[in-house]
Amino acid sequence: MIGQMAQLLFQFLDIKVLTNLSKRTYQKRHDSYCLIFAAKGTGNLTIIDHTYKLQKEQIYICPPQESITVKLDRENTTTVYLILFDSIYKHQVHLEQNHSILAKRVEEIQVKLTEEIANLTSSIYALSKSPIPENKLIIQAQFYMLIHALITTQVPATRDQQKMLEKTKHYMQVHFREQIQIKDLAKMMHISPKYYMELFRKRYGISAIQYLSEIRIEASKNLLLSGGKTLKEIAKKTGYKDEFYFSRRFKEVIGIPPSLFMKRRMKKIAVLDSSFFGILFPLHFIPSAAPIHPTWRFYYFKLFGDRVPVQLSIGRSPTILNDNIELLLQQNTKYDLILCLDNVNEKQLTKLKSLGHVHQLAWSKLPWREQLLEVAKLLDANVEARRWLDEYERTVQEVSTYLKNDKHKQTFLFLLIMGDDCYLYHDRSINEVLFEDLKLTPATAFMPDYKQSITVEQLAEINSDYILTLVYEDEETLQKWNALQLDETWLELKSVRNEQVYTLNHFPWRDYAALPHLLIVKEVLKLLTEDSTS
Repeated sequence: MIGQMAQLLFQFLDIKVLTNLSKRTYQKRHDSYCLIFAAKGTGNLTIIDHTYKLQKEQIYICPPQESITVKLDRENTTTVYLILFDSIYKHQVHLEQNHSILAKRVEEIQVKLTEEIANLTSSIYALSKSPIPENKLIIQAQFYMLIHALITTQVPATRDQQKMLEKTKHYMQVHFREQIQIKDLAKMMHISPKYYMELFRKRYGISAIQYLSEIRIEASKNLLLSGGKTLKEIAKKTGYKDEFYFSRRFKEVIGIPPSLFMKRRMKKIAVLDSSFFGILFPLHFIPSAAPIHPTWRFYYFKLFGDRVPVQLSIGRSPTILNDNIELLLQQNTKYDLILCLDNVNEKQLTKLKSLGHVHQLAWSKLPWREQLLEVAKLLDANVEARRWLDEYERTVQEVSTYLKNDKHKQTFLFLLIMGDDCYLYHDRSINEVLFEDLKLTPATAFMPDYKQSITVEQLAEINSDYILTLVYEDEETLQKWNALQLDETWLELKSVRNEQVYTLNHFPWRDYAALPHLLIVKEVLKLLTEDSTS
């Protein structure tokens, strides 16, 4: 609405100042439009059954005939302005079309509360108390000046603002090696540095400076693990002015200097299952022996393929497990720690113990967060684990906020295509990440890790908003999948007609560990939004 106000003529009616020093609650029904904003402090604005937050640089325009309740916070001095105005066309029937573009509901607008706006508001209030009739002309003129100031300082709408914030965040991810200043990021959004910092923290739960620091520190860890580079070279490659400042910042953030970080990462670790990559990566450890393959879990092979000296076979069958243990015995290398799952029997454990300290993780029972913390304790990497969990929670909150308006009420169904059959499928990762953490809505009741055969006719009865499919890549399965996509009943499904069917990769969706779960959260954002840059 406020952008359209420049096209209309308005009549200033009155201005009220509310402070918590006199009265905390204001309640009244106005026949005119009301412009409300907090010049200082915070409070709540309630109209009918909806409550809005009154805070600096947030302005609300309320339509006529609605009861307004303003409650000011107690803690700090709070000042809220209510400016009553109306369109001069309100009572002219032949110009009612112009009047119709005014808000018929509460409109929330973000602006920069500049010194000009503050001065104009104060002047209008002072002049409104003047007994001189001619001062009404000055009030009217200043009211138009105030409208102009609000229009010209308005920031992008909420979704546009989110897109712009994402762009600045992405810019930091790409250009962290360069000298980046907050004023430059704010300039990209055409807002003040102070307002940019407030928006960034509100959106991501962390300051922009902290976020940039985290990117640089994470990059420096990877360079430290790669080896062959001096601290001076690492500092230059991660945006720090010299190795001394880098070392100081590294210790402030991580709690230990870079040299001690590297010393702890020199431990020889063997893992008997590729899922441990999803635990060790967040802790910045690379195993000396691990199951790895260029096809299965290519993501891990790309990250670690040339950095794991002893490459074991991928799989959990007793035969593969025995072969991997025999290969480790043949290497005759002593390990600081050997990690295995709860599928290892006593005889196999005895063999492994001859090579070093063995820890058996209760993978099938232990939640992934506890798995991460348990391994971190063994490796003296508790700080890393907590940082990773904090990052995960921030990312979940960010994605949940982004999807909240239009995705949380829609239903999601997971379909596993395997052989000549289709199954409803929800494993622990899907259940915990999508339905518990992201609060998305499942299309049906389900049991985690339970496959239920389903026909296309039953899919039509459920008629979910989204279908996310996991398809095996053998010939029989692909034939089934191709035939299903040509089925007339399938083509009439709501999710198919709305082009809301997505085929997922088995990694990260079928891996139960910290790293794949973070990747799932980020992939959900990409799948369900068209304007994500993360």
